[in-house]
Amino acid sequence: MTSRRRPRLGGLAAIAALTLALTACGGSGGGTAGGEQKSIKLVVAQYTEGTRPYWDELIKSFEAAHPGKNVDLQVIDWGNLQSQVNTMVQTKQFPDVLNINVFADYAEAGLLYRADEVVSKEVLADFLPSFADNASYDGAQYGLPFVATVNGMYYNKTILEKAGFKKPPATWDEFRAAVKAIKALPGGYVPYGLALGAEAGDYEFGTWMRANGGDWRTGGKWTVNGDRAVETLEFLKTLTQDGYTQPNPGQTNRPDGTWPLFAQGKVGMVYASFGTRAFLDAVDKAGVKYGATTHPTNHGAEPSTHGIQDYLMAFKKDGNQQLVREFLDYFYQADNYAKYLKVEGLLPTTASASTLMRKDPKVSPIVDMVAKARFDPTSQPVWSELRGTVAAELGTAVGPSGDPRAILGKFQQIAERS
Repeated sequence: MTSRRRPRLGGLAAIAALTLALTACGGSGGGTAGGEQKSIKLVVAQYTEGTRPYWDELIKSFEAAHPGKNVDLQVIDWGNLQSQVNTMVQTKQFPDVLNINVFADYAEAGLLYRADEVVSKEVLADFLPSFADNASYDGAQYGLPFVATVNGMYYNKTILEKAGFKKPPATWDEFRAAVKAIKALPGGYVPYGLALGAEAGDYEFGTWMRANGGDWRTGGKWTVNGDRAVETLEFLKTLTQDGYTQPNPGQTNRPDGTWPLFAQGKVGMVYASFGTRAFLDAVDKAGVKYGATTHPTNHGAEPSTHGIQDYLMAFKKDGNQQLVREFLDYFYQADNYAKYLKVEGLLPTTASASTLMRKDPKVSPIVDMVAKARFDPTSQPVWSELRGTVAAELGTAVGPSGDPRAILGKFQQIAERS
């Protein structure tokens, strides 16, 4: 999602642990061989202080509507979630339903039900197509789209107007003209706040890359070092060298770097998560006049936002399938699901909840941006390893001696080893 600390699976070591666990439990069974379970375990991440109260209330109402059925809740903070889940898997103490931000490694190891095995046809059809596609592995959907954020470009209306622009740039040519005009203004404004540091530099680069008609994968093949990707990173390096960004963007993160600068009214444009309070609380408090849009495009690329989602998933255990299905269908009822999203301040992954949330005039424009979301290839098991390397090394490419083509070539080699 935004800047919460989210360690992903530990690459090959985690996969090996999953495979070992799978072998030890004989493939994890699945179905109802041991008789139908009356109790399931739900493990979820803590997003805010409202997480546990919401789930406690939902479970209470679910159990009232399903006498004799029980849901055992465990809420774990993001900093400890992955390590505790790894332990559960290695010791074969699988949760029945898990909320986390990766699923492909578990699917690859054969530990998960397919989505169509644990939710109704109505719920399955309600997921927004782009989110459902991003929850699929090897041609089948295993993850259940849970919550989302979308990321794009915020702009300071006052600064753009001073520079002579009544609306944000829509193309790279317009963007170049805008940053040049902003730099020429008195006041020392930063035309564009560029964050290519370890916290989410891959998010920002990926967004610019798609705006240039490229992507991490194209036509089923890795294109990390494709021509459009190289052109994008060279473009960002040029912005840096020409002084159109803050100093040292290769080591700059969003929460303690570009976002505070934007809140201080010093930045013309910046990449950020739409609607997230971690970004907007300070911006609103400072009274900055801002707008939100997609990044300017090049080569006629379709405007898009960067979508990020977390997942629910169901582990195969003898006898748990029916109760898991009943509980997940209950959670994804539009009113129940929309209430959760409001509690956490996150965005919907279903059409029915999107309709409900559009009734809020503050949220509606952001919900509309969800339909334009494009995603990182999180369904590829190698993505965890690749993203870790990108996070550590991407920023070096825009330094004085950085070589965009060489660094992207290194990333390509990692991707192709999968």
